[in-house]
Amino acid sequence: MTNAKKSPADQRPPGLENWRGVGSYGTLGLEIVLSICFGFFGGRWLDGKFGTEPWLSALGFVFGVGAAIKAVMRAMREMAAEAAREEREQGNPAPLYDKRDERDERRDEAVSPDEPNASEKIEPGVSDQNGVSGHEPGKGER
Repeated sequence: MTNAKKSPADQRPPGLENWRGVGSYGTLGLEIVLSICFGFFGGRWLDGKFGTEPWLSALGFVFGVGAAIKAVMRAMREMAAEAAREEREQGNPAPLYDKRDERDERRDEAVSPDEPNASEKIEPGVSDQNGVSGHEPGKGER
């Protein structure tokens, strides 16, 4: 038996890394709202202090929106960097929730590459999306 120490990443419960993004980026909405409110109400307070009624509150609102946009851009950069790091470490694994069900697999096996898909077949008397009717191939009726 070896007494190899486990790294902190190995000691986490399974599935915890899926929730890490929620903790990191879940506060983004709160940051957006607070930056806009802080700018507006800070400008409103300054308006009351200096007697410049609508101007400083409008300016504070604009600065708050600018701070919110900056926060969103920062979060996007962090998410892109995190995704690039994970792809370097883990490769490009299949998506967790993009599972095809058995119906799709059976349908794909039943259709040969030479045969058109069922969606490409035109039934008699029914027009396809281009207006081509099944009983008159080659004519584009509408």
